[in-house]
Amino acid sequence: MLTILKYLTPLYIGAALGPLGGFGVVTLLPVLARDWSVDFGTASLAISFYMVPFIIVQIFSGSIAQLFDTRKALLFGFGTYALGCVACGLSHNPAVFFFSRAGQGLGAGFLTPIIMALIGELVPEQHVGSAMGGLGVAYTVGVTLGPLLSGIIEVSHGWPFFFYSLAALSLIAGMLYLISSTPAGKRKEPGGAVLDILPVLRQALMRPGVPYLSLAAFSLFFAYIGIMTFTADHLKSSLQLPSDQVGAVLSITGLSGIIVSPLAGYLGDRFGRQIVFLAGTAIVVVTIILMLVLSYSLLTYFSLFLLLGTGAATAWTSLNTMAVQVSTSMRKPVTSVYNATKFAGYGVAPAVLSIVYGAFHLTGIRYSCMAAVVVSSLLVVKGVSDAN
Repeated sequence: MLTILKYLTPLYIGAALGPLGGFGVVTLLPVLARDWSVDFGTASLAISFYMVPFIIVQIFSGSIAQLFDTRKALLFGFGTYALGCVACGLSHNPAVFFFSRAGQGLGAGFLTPIIMALIGELVPEQHVGSAMGGLGVAYTVGVTLGPLLSGIIEVSHGWPFFFYSLAALSLIAGMLYLISSTPAGKRKEPGGAVLDILPVLRQALMRPGVPYLSLAAFSLFFAYIGIMTFTADHLKSSLQLPSDQVGAVLSITGLSGIIVSPLAGYLGDRFGRQIVFLAGTAIVVVTIILMLVLSYSLLTYFSLFLLLGTGAATAWTSLNTMAVQVSTSMRKPVTSVYNATKFAGYGVAPAVLSIVYGAFHLTGIRYSCMAAVVVSSLLVVKGVSDAN
């Protein structure tokens, strides 16, 4: 177990870097807007400049690792992420900062799918669920602690030091991975040309179950982000809650995720991924129904978002494990396709659901997100059936 942990530790740190970089900047946006005398909307482009390359690069990074060298591809991700972070910290105007964020997103796009695939390769098949539970904890820690850490560091040392801290963390993880991993042996055949990535991607997409599991991840992320985003606006704008209380309500989902993810992984190893996934989505659906029928109180919403985080963590741990195991021979390109599709749900949800929100308010959002969770469940059932 200790031997496996030696290999998994840098991977778990690397997995947390993506959400730390993506969500940590949210707290800094008002500060960046003030320092550079730009409006908040302009400052918020820091999120887009990170997320666009992060999503696009994931489509190809797993195939690049499959065709060429996994170790070099992952080290490239750690190094590029660190360089992007340093460039962000040194930026003196928005334009340089935005392009530096793109470099950071490029590095993260190599880390996320390759790390997910490597965990599936390193861990014995019967324990993959538990290992993916650890990955879920890493993701949740990044999402939950990112805004908190960036705020603390900004107040004490200034916002550039948040990015310097991420750069140091990336370099440490990269060094640990360099030490614990071994170089690949010389290939019997050439690694292939860059254009060979496209046929590999096509093969990954055609693997039984892959399109359905990927779209299931899209739908589940779409629903999760929709509930979080528009509930936050409702609490702030309609109920006039202070920002710290809004943040506390939303962050409680992360607390439950940290606790539940390892347990969900263990249960998936014991009883099967599909049944645990469906249990998770059932909890999410029940939670949304309770949101529709229960009146607001701070304690009620704390309880509901704790329950939402429990269901989401249970579902994500099992779904991520299924994605890793659906095709062992094409694991890296499959996880690339899966993760790119999943995070596209994050990008699409606010734009699409804002139309629903304007017309039908939070009630429309809840019904739409509940439908998306049901669709995700049906897609998983179909995907597992095809894969089998």
